[in-house]
Amino acid sequence: MRAGFARVSITPPLGTKMMGVGQRDLDHGCDSIHDDIYVRALYVEHDGEIALIMSLDLCFVGRGDTARWKGAIGRHFDILPRQIMVTATHSHVSPAVGTWYAAGYAMPDRDYLIELETAVVAAACRARESAQEATLWTGSTQSTLPMNRRRLVNGKMENAPNPDGPVCDVLPICLIKNANEQPIALLFSVAAHPSILRDFAISAEFPGVACDQLDEYLGATASLFSQGIGGDSKPSTIAVGNEWKWQADWQDVEATGTLLARETIGVIEAGLTQVNPQVSTAITDTAWPLQPPPSHAEFEAIAATGEGLQPAWAKRQIERLERGTLPTAVPFLVQGVQLGEGLRLIAIEGEPLAHYGHMILNEYSSGVTFPLGYANGEAMYLVTSPMLDEGGMEPESYWEYGYPAPLAKGMEAFAEQAISKLREAEIG
Repeated sequence: MRAGFARVSITPPLGTKMMGVGQRDLDHGCDSIHDDIYVRALYVEHDGEIALIMSLDLCFVGRGDTARWKGAIGRHFDILPRQIMVTATHSHVSPAVGTWYAAGYAMPDRDYLIELETAVVAAACRARESAQEATLWTGSTQSTLPMNRRRLVNGKMENAPNPDGPVCDVLPICLIKNANEQPIALLFSVAAHPSILRDFAISAEFPGVACDQLDEYLGATASLFSQGIGGDSKPSTIAVGNEWKWQADWQDVEATGTLLARETIGVIEAGLTQVNPQVSTAITDTAWPLQPPPSHAEFEAIAATGEGLQPAWAKRQIERLERGTLPTAVPFLVQGVQLGEGLRLIAIEGEPLAHYGHMILNEYSSGVTFPLGYANGEAMYLVTSPMLDEGGMEPESYWEYGYPAPLAKGMEAFAEQAISKLREAEIG
């Protein structure tokens, strides 16, 4: 196997629109840079097969943007979209990329998007150019960082700490070394929202802190974090009794990133297992049905409530309804990248909840599996059928993603079918 790694800055200029905190994002752009943000790329090739794994310190990567980046990279390398996995770390203090919430109704920052595409392509090219003979080493543990954020309070599902709720707490790692036993890249993942901060300073949040500390530990710029399947989890470090610490600060971010770095180092120092390289890639696009939408009159009533994002959403649905183009399903990309025997990354577009992380881990019960979300697009929260009855932020926020209605019950079967297709494509 040959492998190469690169890191390129995607830090935006001051004033760039932000994404991650709904109402804040309607106000003004970033007013400071707390720490630089990056696109990181890992390039691998073995027996004629190529895979490229990319992680960006962004809240989301838009599906349209991702498709354009894959096309640009493909023109350089002559590789296919299934061979390129693009993930977001999901930092909630990042530049606006994609169409979530306010970004779906505003003119995109075209200058920044051009700079971003240039950086993405540069990272991919540098990773390929730096490729050298490599070996794969893997391990995993259970992280204490994720905590469920769906708790029933007085009959209402609220965003609050729920220590007894389900989380996907796996912390998988893959350390890639060169012939001299020096690190080329360290892949690691955990499932928890980097939503500690809510101000106007750009930051990679706790994943950035963890990457910096791991790079220092390794003595090389090599760390690449991909967000796990944590649509319903936040960091346990900001749970204070029955509430989240909503006024958290940089010290909380530092403590959270330090915890993640220490847990990752613990896996390394406990001893990793070498695996034989085996590179393969697959991707499938599925359409998951929506419930019947509100009526024209119901949309009109919402649109008439005044200014703001939800009336704007309702007006757009009316326009779509009158044109006969109202969506009836949500497209979700599900992608697999196998790096070695029993070592694979399985990524779902959008914001999947813990249930789907366990679904992936059950499907791939041997070896080391990276269950990932926030890959190749935004889609919406991928909830479960019971959650539609329970309510709460995740099933009720479909409109923030531009869709006219929630997912229909039975979505679990579509996820199972998509993951099974990766098995059929020999992601093992």
